[in-house]
Amino acid sequence: MALGLAGPSQAESLQRIFAPPTAAERKAVLDVWAEPVAPATRWTVEDSFEDDGFRLDIVSQRVEGNRHFSAVRTPQVYRPGQPAPILVLNHGGWDGIEGDWAFELVDDCLADFFVVVPSFRGEELRIFDDTYQSTGEKSLINRDVIDVMALISGVVDNYPGAQDHDVSAWGYSRGGGVSLMLGIRDPRVDRVVNVFGPTDVLTYPDMINGVIGHLRGEEVSPYYGFPGTFVEAYYDGQTRFEELRMQLLGGSALHFADLLPERVQTHHGARDTIVPVGNARALDQALMRRSDMITSEYFEYRFGGHGALPGLDQRATRMLCADR
Repeated sequence: MALGLAGPSQAESLQRIFAPPTAAERKAVLDVWAEPVAPATRWTVEDSFEDDGFRLDIVSQRVEGNRHFSAVRTPQVYRPGQPAPILVLNHGGWDGIEGDWAFELVDDCLADFFVVVPSFRGEELRIFDDTYQSTGEKSLINRDVIDVMALISGVVDNYPGAQDHDVSAWGYSRGGGVSLMLGIRDPRVDRVVNVFGPTDVLTYPDMINGVIGHLRGEEVSPYYGFPGTFVEAYYDGQTRFEELRMQLLGGSALHFADLLPERVQTHHGARDTIVPVGNARALDQALMRRSDMITSEYFEYRFGGHGALPGLDQRATRMLCADR
C-alpha cells in the first residue's frame, strides 16, 4: 500500500504512532518478555568439521515449532568439562550467514571461547558447500532474540563446561540490535559489542519522514522500511495500535538502556547511510547517565559507513578479553 499522506489525520496518526513510550507501555513489554518461553527440543548435531584444533558443529533444534540451525565452534583443543565462556555472533542483513565465521575469532582469549553463529528463523546457514534452511517467518529482532536465547541454553546443556554465567554477544547492523536486546532480555549475557546496530525505531528524530517515504513507495533504508511495514499492517487492519507500539518499542534498545549489562561497546560510522549514526550517539548518552557501568565505550569512525571500520576487531577483542 502506498499512501499520499496528504491529510492531517494521517500525519497526526504517525505522530501518535511514534510518540515517546509511556511507563505503562514499557511495563507491558517487560511483562511479555518475562513470560516463559517453551523450551527448545530435538537438539541434533547435523555435521562436524575440524580445523587447527577447533571443531565446528552444525546443530539444529526446534524453537517455537521451527527448525533452527546454528554453528557451534568449540574452544581450541576442547575437553568436555573444561570451563569456557560463550560468544554469540549475530549477523546483519536478511540473507543468512556463513557458519565458518566462527573459525575467524581466534585472537587473544577468543580461542578459549565457544563461538556460536545462529541463523535467524526463515534464513540459511551456509557452511562450505552445504546449506541449512531454518524454518519460520522472518522476524525483526524480537523472535531473533528468542532463537538466540534458546541456542545459548542448548550449548550450555549439550557442551559440558560451557558457562551460562559468562556469555557475550557481538553483532552487526540487525545483529547489533539483536545483541543489545539479548543483553537486555537475557541475564546470562554480560558483555555486548554493538556494531552500527539500530537502537531506536520508535522516537528517532527522522523516523516519521523515513516511514512516510516508505509508505509513498520511495526507496528508503531498511531502518525506515521495516517500521514502515509495521505501520502498513496497522493501516490495513492487520494489527492493533497497541500491538504496533509494542513491536516498535520492543525493537528499541535505547528505551531499555538501564537494563543493558555493565559492559557495552558500540561502533558506528559517521557516514552510515543504512542505520543513522544518531542511533549510536543516543545510546552512548543514555549509558553515560548510568553510574554502574564497568565498560561503556563508543567509537565513532569519521569516514566510516555501513561496512568495514578500521581497528574494530582489535577494540572488540580487547573488551571481550578484559579481566579474564
